[in-house]
Amino acid sequence: MKTYELMIIITPDHEENEAEALTENVKGIIANGGNIIHTDVWGKRRLAYPIRKRSEGYYVVYVFESDPSFVAQLNQSLRVIEPILRHMIVLYEDDVEKLKAAQAEAAAPEVSDADTAEDTVESVEDSAESHADTAESHTDTEEPAEDSEESV
Repeated sequence: MKTYELMIIITPDHEENEAEALTENVKGIIANGGNIIHTDVWGKRRLAYPIRKRSEGYYVVYVFESDPSFVAQLNQSLRVIEPILRHMIVLYEDDVEKLKAAQAEAAAPEVSDADTAEDTVESVEDSAESHADTAESHTDTEEPAEDSEESV
């Protein structure tokens, strides 16, 4: 299995929920022949050049694993979906394990905001105390500067 990246541009004429439904539809097509690793919705962006008299498009990027034979089937399936202005499938060249680790980290349960706020207050107080201790130690150890010039 190889890792691929698919970018689609959907017509901006659709409402947000219709674009999300189409995004889920494409996810389903990919899931039939591969394993989706990551989906990144970029949202509505300006196109580099007009496509079918449109200057904006709704961008979505998928990273998935599949057999090379599935890519041709996916390509054919995407061609017949009318709202898709453009699509492109390329080999994914970044570190797949790093992407999977980031996905796992994002899926891990997060610490509640109350605990985080308490930890932040404690760390600020500790930091203030250490700065005060450092300032006191500098004032205790300072000696008057000696004259560098000696009388001749």
